[in-house]
Formats: sequence, structure tokens, C-alpha cells
Amino acid sequence: MENINNFKTVLQEKAKTTLEKIINFITDDGEVKIINKEDIEEIILEIKTSNSGILIGKHGHTLDALQHIINIICNKDSEESERKRIIIDSEGYREKRKDTVCKYAYEKAEIVKRTGKKITLYSMNAAERRIVHLVLQEDPFLVTYSEGEEPFRNIIIALRESENNTNNTEVE
Repeated sequence: MENINNFKTVLQEKAKTTLEKIINFITDDGEVKIINKEDIEEIILEIKTSNSGILIGKHGHTLDALQHIINIICNKDSEESERKRIIIDSEGYREKRKDTVCKYAYEKAEIVKRTGKKITLYSMNAAERRIVHLVLQEDPFLVTYSEGEEPFRNIIIALRESENNTNNTEVE
């Protein structure tokens, strides 16, 4: 167990140091903090800066890109069983975005129930699509599924009874 913890600590420090180097090219006052030192499945890094908007980007695209790069760099020499998921956040953006996506999904779900027509949501990344599927899976009147190819993959929300009715589709 100690060997696993040592590996995790080394990976945490590598992720933190690598992210600090990258953000120092973008902003002068960026600071990176390791949030969950005890979790063995994932590493969460929080970026503090006076201009978090530049690191977050539109709909979190810059933050997602940073996260993707750090995951590749830090896990490239690791065995698949040793790889850890590295999550990067700034100013609590991930939780705020999750709340926004949930609210959007609930609003569109209500429209589907009221009108009986399918709705295609705007293109989302895999993490956001997962949020929509999870928040609407408990609704007995709705079904959700994804269509399309990355990066233009969309979620369809439909009534269970009219899942095969392709004539009633609205695009949002």
C-alpha cells in the first residue's frame, strides 16, 4: 500500500509542477493546489489566479484542454492499471458548469414532456453528456441517447413512447 501511495504522491507532484509550468506561460499569478491528497482514484488540482476566465475559456474548453494535456503528460509512462484521472478546476467552475448543464437538461426535459416532441441538445463533451444522461435517467417518461460523432455529438431527449418517432424532433 505504501508503494501505491508513493506512486500517487509522485504523480500528484508531477501533475502540479507540469500544470504550473503551463499556466505560467498564460498568466503571471497562477497558483496550483492539490485538493484531494487522500483519494487514490483521481487527482484534483485547483488553479487560483486573478484572471480565471482566461484559463477556463468559453464553456470550459480551455480548462478541458489543459486537463487533457496534463492527463496525457502525467500518465504516458504509467501502466494502464497505475494511471490516475487528473481533474483540473478553477474558481469552482466544474461544479457551476454541472449545475448549469443539469438545469438546462431539466428545462428541455419539461419541454419534451409538454410537447411530446424530441429535442436535440447542443453539442457537449463526454463529461457533460454523462451529466445529462444521469440526471434524466430516473424520469420514467423520458429516454436520452447520444447521436453524432465527436466533437459534434448531441444528446436527444424523447418521450419513452415516442422514441422511434423521428418526425417530432426539435433542435435547441
